[in-house]
Amino acid sequence: MKVVRGYKTELDLNHKQITDCKKHVGAARYAYNWGLKRKQEVYQAEGRSITAMELHRELNQLKQTDLPWMYEQIEAGNRAGLEP
Repeated sequence: MKVVRGYKTELDLNHKQITDCKKHVGAARYAYNWGLKRKQEVYQAEGRSITAMELHRELNQLKQTDLPWMYEQIEAGNRAGLEP
């Protein structure tokens, strides 16, 4: 018989850590929403689906010019929003 166990963990964060978590989640949400919109635009215009690598390249170019605030967040959060 297979036994599956689950564990709950509660984080006890201070104010700075809470702010950092919210910024991280906000950056991931922005990246996801931007990527979804971009995929829809390309599909409607060209009839094909843009790849995750193309989205990463475009987002990195945007970060250099239009989205410098995203550099404050760790890169993994931005990528998490674009993963399939």
